[in-house]
Amino acid sequence: MKYSITPAILALTLLAACGQKDPQAELAALKKEQAENQAKIAALEAKAGSTDTAATAAAAQIVPVSVLNVKPADFKSYLEVQGRVDFDQNATVSARSGGSLTSLRVQRGDRVRKGQVLATIDAGVLESNIAELRTRLDLARVVYEKQKRLWDQKIGTEIQFLQAKNNYEALQRNLSTLGRQRELYNVTAPFAGTADEVLPKLGEVVAPGTPVVRLVSGTGGKILADVSESYSGSIKAGDKAVVAIPDLGNQEFPATVRVVSSSINPTSRTFTTELRLDSKSKLQLRPNMVATVRILNYNRPNATVIPVDLVQRDEQNSYVYVVEQKGNQPVARKRVIKTGATYNGEVEVTSGLSANDKVISAGYQNINEGQVVSL
Repeated sequence: MKYSITPAILALTLLAACGQKDPQAELAALKKEQAENQAKIAALEAKAGSTDTAATAAAAQIVPVSVLNVKPADFKSYLEVQGRVDFDQNATVSARSGGSLTSLRVQRGDRVRKGQVLATIDAGVLESNIAELRTRLDLARVVYEKQKRLWDQKIGTEIQFLQAKNNYEALQRNLSTLGRQRELYNVTAPFAGTADEVLPKLGEVVAPGTPVVRLVSGTGGKILADVSESYSGSIKAGDKAVVAIPDLGNQEFPATVRVVSSSINPTSRTFTTELRLDSKSKLQLRPNMVATVRILNYNRPNATVIPVDLVQRDEQNSYVYVVEQKGNQPVARKRVIKTGATYNGEVEVTSGLSANDKVISAGYQNINEGQVVSL
């Protein structure tokens, strides 16, 4: 191998040998050497048949993308709120009269029938009054019967007969009234069910309205949910819904909105909706279970639906990038759209897209209008 020494290198060598360094001369020598090397590189590339640099640059600007074919689909939007389980027959049976509890006839978990006595309250004074009244009633009955026989025989005056009759009938009514008052001292079941809780203890003094037994029936289960007043115009009776009970494995059950409250809670600014489960399966529902309620508040068949993260926005419009053919090449085009409802990561497109449009779903962050893309 032969090494050639250029004049510039020789000059630098002589200067270094003499101990003198000229920066200008050194820079000029390096630039000259660079130009010679570039010329050699160009000549070698020409001999090797390298590709056209312009074609290489053009190919580097083609962006690979993925597309989503637009197809009509049913778009449903749900309002999701938290609800709770309740029953039509779920009540706390309270005392209707005051006094001390003389007996508790049920325990927690007992099945009771409608009208069964659950507890009794001391009614000794009232019972004494009833016994006294019965004695007076017996005497009034005897007097009335004697006066009636005499009056039938045209003996005595009519006023004596009427007074005896009135006294007897008045005492009968008084006894009936006291009998109804005596019933108030019995705590009775208003419906058949299970004694879920027995609240007081035997011998405690209760007042009218004091809870005694919590009674729950296993029928008439329903879901109650509080909805913001902003949806008061869109939620109505008959709307379809889906209910999930986390404690029952989050399995979803179809339901229907049965009642929508007409009043707004002034504190929470909500209104109550009542839903009935459509499923006929026997669920082990319990009062106050937490439920997740999704009420269908928008449904449009054959809608144009795309993922919401594909929609971009500028100062004026919302838009997506679609792929169109320009000659033999696919290019990216900016398409202005109008959107509607959004739910669960999808958005309804009301205008700007049609069926079979190819919306760029991946790679749209790195493209510009009219740029060539590869699918």
